[in-house]
Amino acid sequence: MINILYIHGLDSSPKPEKIEVLKQYGSVVGLHLDYKKEEDPFKLLNDTILNENISHIVGSSLGGFLGFWLGEKNSLPCLLFNPALGMRSIDVQVERNYNKCPKRLIVLGEQDDVVLPYHTIEFLRPFSRKKTQQEIIIDSTMEHRISDENFVKYVKVLF
Repeated sequence: MINILYIHGLDSSPKPEKIEVLKQYGSVVGLHLDYKKEEDPFKLLNDTILNENISHIVGSSLGGFLGFWLGEKNSLPCLLFNPALGMRSIDVQVERNYNKCPKRLIVLGEQDDVVLPYHTIEFLRPFSRKKTQQEIIIDSTMEHRISDENFVKYVKVLF
């Protein structure tokens, strides 16, 4: 059974359209997080992974940052859209240095002016290792916001 954790970005929410797309592949948990008020979103999400038997992570922006480290910690495949790895506007604490993620697909919007793609690529350089099947896709038409069309397209790549 595939159980997917969908992690939205900063000042966003779990979009029903995106959750419906993910439901085609399994059950979906999409928490609405107020990152500015939530004391420890990493712990909350990690507990959710354990309690809901999560098998895959999909995240975007700040949710992609959290998804990256949660995938590392829990050895889960993940799809990350414009993850705020090299830069972010708020500080969120995570546990680091696990090196256990089995498969990671990272989609970067070349037109993204919020999370600059080259910052993410620089951050990821040390993470290209044999333990992780990692693919980075740079979409020349994509901006920071992920259109429903692009979401569908890249979710199909992961599943």
